[in-house]
Amino acid sequence: MTTNETASVLDQDTLDALREGVAGVLAEQSGSSAVHGFIDGKNALGRELWDRAATLGWLGVGIPEQYGGLGLGCHGLAILHNELGRAAAPGPYLSTLSAARAIVECAPEAVRTVWLPRIASGEIGAAVPAVPGGPGLEWSGAGVSGRVRCLGGPDAMFILAPAGDSWVIVELAGADVSAVPIWDRTRDLIDIRLSDAKPSAVLTDRQGVTEALLRAMALATAADSRGGARSITERTIDYMKTRQQFGQPIAGFQALKHRAADLATKLAVMDEMVAHAVHKAATEDPDADVWVSLAKAEATETFVFVATDCVQLHGGVGFTWDYDPQVFLKRARLNEMLVMANPALRDRAAAGLAAATRAGRSALELGL
Repeated sequence: MTTNETASVLDQDTLDALREGVAGVLAEQSGSSAVHGFIDGKNALGRELWDRAATLGWLGVGIPEQYGGLGLGCHGLAILHNELGRAAAPGPYLSTLSAARAIVECAPEAVRTVWLPRIASGEIGAAVPAVPGGPGLEWSGAGVSGRVRCLGGPDAMFILAPAGDSWVIVELAGADVSAVPIWDRTRDLIDIRLSDAKPSAVLTDRQGVTEALLRAMALATAADSRGGARSITERTIDYMKTRQQFGQPIAGFQALKHRAADLATKLAVMDEMVAHAVHKAATEDPDADVWVSLAKAEATETFVFVATDCVQLHGGVGFTWDYDPQVFLKRARLNEMLVMANPALRDRAAAGLAAATRAGRSALELGL
């Protein structure tokens, strides 16, 4: 990493203000009825929220100030993605902000200067491979060709994708972009097909870009899952306090109290795992990727478990279109599949732990 965004440098008051500001806007603009309306095609919440995010500087949270961003690094991005997850907010935030982080960490100055200000201003969105370690594009003369399944909006302006022993930035004007039908209607998967497309930039450190993008996407997905899992749990408990069975709220039933307590325990473990991974990444710890891999796996699986149980705690109506649990469960299932399969992430973490042990250091201290 090259951004020097350590936890000690960041002002906690600034981060708290960011959290409060983002949460306030999303409560106003991306509440439950607005999200359901977007899913039903009755409003343009995705576009409206993106424009508001650009105006408020959210898209520059992870971009250094010299490129038009806020310079809040991993901590700021974790807050933003957490709040977006809490609201199940639609939009290509994960793909665009993760591409920006990879450019910040791995691109030469000339590339940063061209692309980062445009991302920070909201002028452009990005597409990135849904699984960054998968097959990429192939070089064909001076251009690249192939098909890549990406996370990103259908109006993405560029793709960051692997090609041979490098990564390339390719503008998508005139490209064949098609939507992939998925259950989670708050995000988009797209297939991008290119034929002899000339890259706008080539990032020659393939391994470095791959690791940077994996790290950024894993942290973003973990934070989104953390926010989503907490949000649907809170909404479900509120629902349980109002739904009556046998003349009393179902929140008073002992068996359901135990299930709610189990959810709280899982959420607490997830919170600590994600917070530790963000701290390690922000402080440029050499073993950060061990914790990032574990955090993505833990958070997404917790999100799936919690959202599934919240469907049942709604008494079955959580499956129905008008209630929130099905929205969050679909988002959880997509998060689970993004970046890399969770067993592979745990294998990656185990390999990193073994490497740290061979180097004579411990990667297990919880230094928060």
